[in-house]
This record gives sequence, structure tokens and C-alpha cells, in this order.
Amino acid sequence: MTARQPQVLRAMAAPDRGRLELQVLILQSTIAAFFVFGALSGVFGQGGAATVAAAGWVAGYHAWHAWYVLRRRIPGQPSALIEALTPLLDVSCITVAWIVLDRAQSPFWAVYLYALVSYARRYFGWHYVALSGFIVGNLVGGRIVISANSGSALIDADLVTMVVLAVTLATNSQAVGAGWRRAERQARMLAETDPLTGIANRRVFLEELDSLAKSSAAPFALLMLDLDDFKRLNDAHGHLYGDDVLQRVASELAENVRTGDWVARYGGEEFVVAMPHTQLGDATLVAERLRKAVSASTATTVSVGCAVREPGESADEVLKRADDMLLMAKRTGKDRVRWQEMRKSA
Repeated sequence: MTARQPQVLRAMAAPDRGRLELQVLILQSTIAAFFVFGALSGVFGQGGAATVAAAGWVAGYHAWHAWYVLRRRIPGQPSALIEALTPLLDVSCITVAWIVLDRAQSPFWAVYLYALVSYARRYFGWHYVALSGFIVGNLVGGRIVISANSGSALIDADLVTMVVLAVTLATNSQAVGAGWRRAERQARMLAETDPLTGIANRRVFLEELDSLAKSSAAPFALLMLDLDDFKRLNDAHGHLYGDDVLQRVASELAENVRTGDWVARYGGEEFVVAMPHTQLGDATLVAERLRKAVSASTATTVSVGCAVREPGESADEVLKRADDMLLMAKRTGKDRVRWQEMRKSA
């Protein structure tokens, strides 16, 4: 796996991450709506200006948070500042709601436990330790405020029990979260990479290319590359030698594309490169660089077909034109690049 490939693989998980973000958003919004309804209807809390203000803060924040998740986080355009502030604001809502309820033994305190489990999915290492400390600190602070308002002991056996449970759950959640991330990385690696070359496989490449084509009307270039006379090389030296050649070619391609370009094994001895926001001139320059790199560093040569997306074209249409250009390169001598000029609109 080259240094550039993880960028492609992370992008492949975007649909799954989007679904998970939506599920979490629905759950958080449901909890917030339950509190707001109960507070304003008089079921929760003592009423009054403080209760109305707390309900307003929780409702307003979660409405804004829903907008942010749907418009920025799920589409893959998060704000670093907002991401850093979000867990702090989330926990502040829990604390405000618990204090307004004014019941030290209210089951609402369990939302802190939900937060500890939920954040273990997103944060790890010292980030999760710091966030867990913030959550437990809010739990202790909120409980002390409630006890002070009622004239009860500020620290009692119930508070100690709550803290012990929270710390234990945070420790377990961190361990489970770390194991889950390791398993996810391994499963994704197996599902999204070509086992021989270590670069992205065809399925992953096509999914990402389709996403690119649907998300933007901007031009992009595709290179289809096929090793010349690979069957003859296999017959002469054996399949293990052929496998080594494929690995070397994959390495050369990944090392010589630009940052942001994607390389994948398309099948057999065929590779493909996607080049977002690239016009024909730059695409052919990269194609020539790849062709020369393969010829100079491996025991084979490569023919390349190049196509640039035309306005309104789908990913499949661009792939078809690149494949046609590859066939032309094969038929006109091999070890060369062929491309098709963009057709002029009528």
C-alpha cells in the first residue's frame, strides 16, 4: 500500500459513515426533543424562565447541529473548529437539562453514559481521555448544583457510584472502540484493496469514480493502462514472475501520479488512474510520465488510453472512451499514449 492510497480508501467509506452519522443524529435529536417537550409541557422540571431558557438552548443547538451534520459533516466538508466544539456543546446540553430537572436521582444522568460510549467511536487516545474527563466533570458539577439547590449533601455514596460507573464505562468504551477501529481497518483493507498489488481494487475505484461524477460537473481525466505482451512474459518466466511484475508496475504508477490522483488495478494486467479536476494537457503529461516510468523500471511496457470528461458525461461514458483509446494504442504499436480531444458542442 502506498502513501497515497489511504486517501482513496477513506473516501470509499463515506456512504457508510454518512449512514452512521444520520443514525446518531436521529438518536440525539430524539433525546433532545423528548426533553424539550417534557420541559415545556410541565412533565419535567419546575417550569419558569430557567426551564424555558434551557429548553430553548437545547432545541436551538440541536436544530443548528442537525443542519451542520446534514450540510457539512456528511458531505465530507467538516469545520475543524466546529468539530472541536461539538462534544463540549453536546455535554453542556446534558448538564443544563439535568440541572433544570432538579432531581439528583433522575435517570437523565444516564445520558452522560451514552455520550461516553458514543464518543469512543469518534475519538481515541488522549483526545478521548480529555473528553471523558470533561464529561465526568460535568456529571459531578451538575450533581453538586442539584444537591446544593435542595440542601442535600454535596458528595454522597450515589455520586461516588455514578463516577465509578462513568469511569469504568469510559475505560471499557475506549478499549472496545480501539478494537472496533482495528477490525474496521482490517476488513476495509481486505474489501477495498487488490491483494496482489496493495492498491485499490476495481470495485472501490468504480464506486469513487461514480461519486466524483455525480458530485461535480468539473472535468476529470481517466487513464486506462494495459501491460504489453503480458501473456508472453508469463509463458516465458512463469506466473510468479508475472505477479512480481504486476507489483512493480503498481508501485511505479502509485509513485508517479500526482497527489490527489487515484490508482487501481482494474483487472488482470490492466490498471486505471483517475485525475480529478484535470484537463487533457495535464493528463497526457502524466500518462507519458507513467509510461516511461514503467518502461524504465520493469520488465514490460504499458499502453495508455486517456479521456477527459465532457460536459454531462457519466463515469461509464468516460471509461468507455478511455478504453477505446487504450485499444487504439495497442493497435498502433503499443508502449504509447493515445487520447481523444474533447468534442466541441454544436
